[in-house]
Amino acid sequence: MEGQNYKQLFDNLKEHAKLELEYSKLTLAEKLSILLSRAIIVAILIIFGAGVIFLLLWAFAKWIIAVTGSLWLGVIIAIAVVVLLALLVYGYRKQLITNPVTRFVTKLLLTPEK
Repeated sequence: MEGQNYKQLFDNLKEHAKLELEYSKLTLAEKLSILLSRAIIVAILIIFGAGVIFLLLWAFAKWIIAVTGSLWLGVIIAIAVVVLLALLVYGYRKQLITNPVTRFVTKLLLTPEK
């Protein structure tokens, strides 16, 4: 009788461990799906954003060329604007990139399920 209770307890614990492992797998799959879908959305937005920035810089260079009358001066000024923007993004990379990504991943992985 006593051995039967221990066997039943052991079987229940074993079943509980299997269910917990399955739940962990499903939770991991869900969170990875969310993470990958966000990464794909960000990649698409970066591609579109790069196209928009390219067109804006082209229009800016054409405007500078029309104002100054010099092709080289217009192109150099447009390049200087790009370099300045790149330096600003690099300087504020922690506030613009690192902190939001860290906050998102931490919130995604560490918030308990409802």
